[in-house]
Amino acid sequence: MIVGLAPDAVEASAKAMQSESFLVEEMIANPVAELLVGVIRDPAHGFLLTIGAGGVLTELWQDTVSMLLPVTPSQIHDAMRNLRIAPLLNGYRGKPAADLGAITQAIMAVQAYVIAHQDAISEVEVNPLICGTDSAIAVDALIRRT
Repeated sequence: MIVGLAPDAVEASAKAMQSESFLVEEMIANPVAELLVGVIRDPAHGFLLTIGAGGVLTELWQDTVSMLLPVTPSQIHDAMRNLRIAPLLNGYRGKPAADLGAITQAIMAVQAYVIAHQDAISEVEVNPLICGTDSAIAVDALIRRT
């Protein structure tokens, strides 16, 4: 594995490796925070959306908020304000703030996917959703079908 390559160095590095195939991914530099966005099917209540501290902080902080779908952008903003990680998202100690609009759009897209495929979905999890100053990028996702 090689990380941190400039775009023009990717091809030369690939030619130097002993492999027939490669996976090239964008490296997200200087994220503000990482979030977990998950949806599970609850047999009694329907789909439950969970938003929380993501990446390596998921188990460490156990910082989540859950809501029944469907949710509105306003409810997502309120939920993010109730997280312990909220100060990071809002620009803690003079650091840049995350793009809350981009985060909300990403969460709404997960919701739209679940609703559109509700008969076939039992779980969706994005972890981490890397939150930057002008983006929210899903880095890893799990989709469990019924």
